[in-house]
Amino acid sequence: MPEDALVERAARRVGLILRDKWHLDALLGVGGMAAVYAATHRNGKRGAVKLLHLELSTSGDVRTRFLREGYVANKVNHPGVVSVLDDDVTEDGSVFLVMELLEGKSVEQLACARPSLRLELPQVVAIADQLLDVLGAAHEKGVVHRDLKPDNIFVTEDGRVKVLDFGIARLREQASNSA
Repeated sequence: MPEDALVERAARRVGLILRDKWHLDALLGVGGMAAVYAATHRNGKRGAVKLLHLELSTSGDVRTRFLREGYVANKVNHPGVVSVLDDDVTEDGSVFLVMELLEGKSVEQLACARPSLRLELPQVVAIADQLLDVLGAAHEKGVVHRDLKPDNIFVTEDGRVKVLDFGIARLREQASNSA
């Protein structure tokens, strides 16, 4: 499906309520596999809903891989990894994840907002330092992200780095210390 059609279809979902719980407030972004929305739970809690495109939700393999993203991210258990709070299926069969709602910008957005399209060195060092801490924690848990790019590194308004999208992460076998 062309990107414009995906965005248009995703935008039409704004205002829907998923599973009598999550109101889709605004469209935050659309990718090849899913759309992400700012959402509000019926109890007032805010979150981000990542909704797998309907045509992809019909594939068991794709659904499993999509849901696995949440389990892998939570396995890292580090404040620098976006927390996945819930998963479910919409009334029309689309699979979704509910994550913490972040305020800020991706590294890609930060760079594109600058005339030089580059971040200043002190900002790069601060981001890299936090990113290495997250990656170290992930590797200790046997998780290899495999899709690090500026769009998947998010900087919150208070300067904290959050790693997003563990969709193609790989779990390494933990080495045994028995000899």
